[in-house]
Amino acid sequence: MKAVRISRIGGPEVLEIAEVPEPQPGPGFVRVANRAIGVNFHDINVRRGDEADTVLPVIPGTDFAGIVDAIGDGVEGIQLGARVVGIHTHGAYAEKSLVLAPLAVPIPDTLTFEQAAACPVAGLTAYFLAHQVVRIAPGTRVVAHAAAGSVGCFLGGLLRALGAFGIGLVSSDEKAEIARKAGYAHVVNYRALDPVGAVRELTGSTGADVVFDSVAGPAFTRSIEMAAVDGTVVLFGRAAGEPPAHAFEIWLRSRRNIAIRTYFLGTTLQAHLDAVPAAFQTLFDGLLSGTIFLPLETLHLEAAPSAHARIEAQQTVGKVILRP
Repeated sequence: MKAVRISRIGGPEVLEIAEVPEPQPGPGFVRVANRAIGVNFHDINVRRGDEADTVLPVIPGTDFAGIVDAIGDGVEGIQLGARVVGIHTHGAYAEKSLVLAPLAVPIPDTLTFEQAAACPVAGLTAYFLAHQVVRIAPGTRVVAHAAAGSVGCFLGGLLRALGAFGIGLVSSDEKAEIARKAGYAHVVNYRALDPVGAVRELTGSTGADVVFDSVAGPAFTRSIEMAAVDGTVVLFGRAAGEPPAHAFEIWLRSRRNIAIRTYFLGTTLQAHLDAVPAAFQTLFDGLLSGTIFLPLETLHLEAAPSAHARIEAQQTVGKVILRP
């Protein structure tokens, strides 16, 4: 079968099309003939060598949707030919992928494979951030970095449904329009305005109750500065690199009783596997009803290097989907 493989660490150019053997489902697994593959920043981290457990060569990618074409021993409740979405630690950038049976979730007939493939990492992350990690109630003031990205768009719709006061941070006016459609009450272009000052102004000088930060890097201190007394900063990604060393000092000196916590979807999948089907159903319902607005850009599998390059350069919105 055709797949995208990484044999060495590097830039987008190390993503190479290769012919590889079809994976065979062991006990408890099913195999999916992929129709759509979601691209995530995690895939870029794998390519960069930022994921410590990666063993090369590897087929990157975690999110895929398609048709079940092989079933391992001991699997019940899944039929050949079923339309499913799957999530796995690797192997999505290929014509066929394996998934643990409990994580092969049926797709509604009215949902496209592309929509489904957008849901696993980005959608589940947004769902658990909004429904489990912190308490979001009507009126909760929430700031989301990268509000026009895939997690950001999912969050926008979920926060609006919960009645939160959502503030999206974006890097351009084009992305600001996407974030508004996604459901944020206010959107701040941080390249045109000071985001800390803008958040303070929008919240009546109080600050945000919750800041969802997937960017980190040198600007992570802004998340601390825009948090309210008793607020929470949730770090769930490092698109711009690790937080600076002095962030800890800024946090201590703030004296605003701010909580800083991390979030890793993989931990949730291990600890709360039974919550995944209901989470997917909420995401599917939101996409089908239009309460979740998520732009999709579909590319051929062979365009994976271009997809990575454009995501790293902040040239995309919503979700990039690859098709075999």
